Amino acid sequence: MSLPIINVIGSLNTDLVTRTSRFPKPGETVTSKSFSTGCGGKGANQAVACARFSRPKNARATVHVKMVGAVGEDFFGGQLLSSLEGDGIDVSSIQKVRGQSTGTANIIVEESTGENQILVIPGANHSLQPEMFHELPAPKPALIVLQLEIPVATVVQVMRAAKQQKIPVLLNPAPAVALPEDIYQGLDHLVMNEGEAALLSELERGDLPLHNYLSKICGKFHSLGVLVVIITLGADGVFWSEREHGKGHVSAAKVKEVVDTTAAGDTFVGVYAVEIVTSGGSVKNAMTRANKAAARTVEKEGAQSSIPWRDEVHDSVSGG
Repeated sequence: MSLPIINVIGSLNTDLVTRTSRFPKPGETVTSKSFSTGCGGKGANQAVACARFSRPKNARATVHVKMVGAVGEDFFGGQLLSSLEGDGIDVSSIQKVRGQSTGTANIIVEESTGENQILVIPGANHSLQPEMFHELPAPKPALIVLQLEIPVATVVQVMRAAKQQKIPVLLNPAPAVALPEDIYQGLDHLVMNEGEAALLSELERGDLPLHNYLSKICGKFHSLGVLVVIITLGADGVFWSEREHGKGHVSAAKVKEVVDTTAAGDTFVGVYAVEIVTSGGSVKNAMTRANKAAARTVEKEGAQSSIPWRDEVHDSVSGG
C-alpha cells in the first residue's frame, strides 16, 4: 500500500543566525554573542517537520513528503538538498537555478526572550512562477502545504489548480500579504498567527475580549469559504474554528525554557499536516499534537535543527 503524499511547495533558505542579549535600537551597534548558519526557509522547515513527525527517528515513514522549490547552483543550495535528503524528503522537484543565489535569511535571536527578527533575501525562491503550475503533476498528493515566501501569484495559481484537481490545501499565509478573496473559497485549512490573522482579516479588536475577537476573525474567513481556521497565539495557545463543527481554544503546551522561537510556527504547520493526513482528519487532535511539537521546538536553538522527531513529542492529546 502506497504512503499518503504531502507536497510542500515553498521556500528554501540558508539561515544566518546571530544571537544577542537584546535587539539593537535603530542606529545602535550591539556586540552579539555568537553567529551560526543553518538550513531553513518556511517551506523547507515545514517539510522537515512533516518528515520528522511522520516517524520516530530511524524508523520507517508513514507519509511521503515531497519538497517543491528552487535553490541556486551554489554551496548553500547543495547543503540544503543534502540536509533534506537526510530527513527522508523527496527533493526530485527542487530546481537548481543557474545565475541565482540560494535564498538566505538573516535572523537575530534575543537570548533573554527567545524572540527573533528575520530579514529574508528570496534569491532562487522567486524563480517559481505561476506558469509552472497550470496543472499539478501526478501522483496526486493527499495535501498541499503552502506559505508566502515564494511569489504570491505562484501561490494563488497553485491554489486554483489544486481546487480544480480537488486536492486539499493547507495555507500558512506568512509573511502576511493581501490575497484575492476568491482563493479562500473552499480552502481546507488556514493556519496563521494572531498578527497575520489581524492583518489579513482587516478587523480591529477594539474593546473585544481576545476570544471574541478571534471568533470574529474566524467568522470572516468562514464567510469567504474557509473550512478550518487556526490562529496560533504563542504562549497563549491556539484558537481554532471549523465551519461545520464548532470552535475552541487549546492552552499552550508546557515549555521548560524558551530558547528560540524561529521554527515554532513551521513545526506546528508540518505536524498538523501529518496528523490530518494520517489520523482521520480530527482537527482538534491534530492541533493539540502540533501544539506540543512546537513547544519542544522552542526549547532548542536553530530552525530545522530544533524540529523534533515523533518520539520526542508526548503522544497524549488530553492537554498541556
